Amino acid sequence: MNVQLQPTQLQPTWQKPLEPLAPQLPLAPPVPQGSYALDPSYHPQLAALKGPAANAAPDPTSFDQQLRGQDSQAIDLEMAQISQAVYNPDTKTVGNWTRLDDAQLTQAGIDPKSLENSDTGFRAGIYTDGNGKYVVAYAGSNDVQDWITNARQGIGWDSKQYDQAVQLAQDAQQAFGENMVITGHSLGGGLAATAALATDTAAVTFNASGVHDDTLRGLGLDPSTARNDAADGQIRRYNVSGEILTAAQEDVPILNGIPDAPGHEINLKDPDPPKAPDFTWNPIEMAKRTAEYIGAKAVRPGELHAIGPVIEALQQQTPWQ
Repeated sequence: MNVQLQPTQLQPTWQKPLEPLAPQLPLAPPVPQGSYALDPSYHPQLAALKGPAANAAPDPTSFDQQLRGQDSQAIDLEMAQISQAVYNPDTKTVGNWTRLDDAQLTQAGIDPKSLENSDTGFRAGIYTDGNGKYVVAYAGSNDVQDWITNARQGIGWDSKQYDQAVQLAQDAQQAFGENMVITGHSLGGGLAATAALATDTAAVTFNASGVHDDTLRGLGLDPSTARNDAADGQIRRYNVSGEILTAAQEDVPILNGIPDAPGHEINLKDPDPPKAPDFTWNPIEMAKRTAEYIGAKAVRPGELHAIGPVIEALQQQTPWQ
């Protein structure tokens, strides 16, 4: 990773300030409070995180601190809906959340072009509730470049999308401090987890791709400690039972080399499993029904990887209650 980041600063005055932003922003974003230590010389992206803020105690009332924990929260459904919306930049509102436009991003010191890169397939969005809370969301796999990213990172190779994800999270943290959290689905979940660990930010991910230990080492993190911190409540990761990616990462012996997704796992039941066929004495009809059932069972793991079934499962099962 060779991206050199320069600290961003907001203009000292605006004729019409962005309402949700605090009047004064910290000169440096908070530094991870976990037991691992960042090494800027090892990963220049993290150099800006070192400084006077290194020993600052987290604000217990911040959005980041509110989202943390292993227990499911009602807001996790909103995170899933935002993770779905980020795939389509034309979707501007998600419930009470609104996607920041280019002018708002620029005003916050974030380059709008850093949220979309057609060469690498990277796509992200930043959303606000209008009350000072912000969500950085990363889109998952939607083109060939994304699957190349999945493959490269999955075997420990450097991937530009992961560089871009960390850079965006750092820029957003510079602007919004501890009132920012992170989310994403599929590849976007892997990007979200990586960015969260790099900036010590809370995250919620869905059917997330795994993060290789070499990716974590490339951020100056100890993989074991970082994964423990994630599992202790920094990251909640949801997956739907039977979903193809999580099953491959965790349950297929010959694919044990595929890295697992970081975070505390919350498993959801299939919201609409294929139903066994009703019996009929007509052998031809029974054979047809059986074939349809077997076919539905065969494709279901792939269907469950999409964000739609995750949202449906959360709405049905409300695990926070």
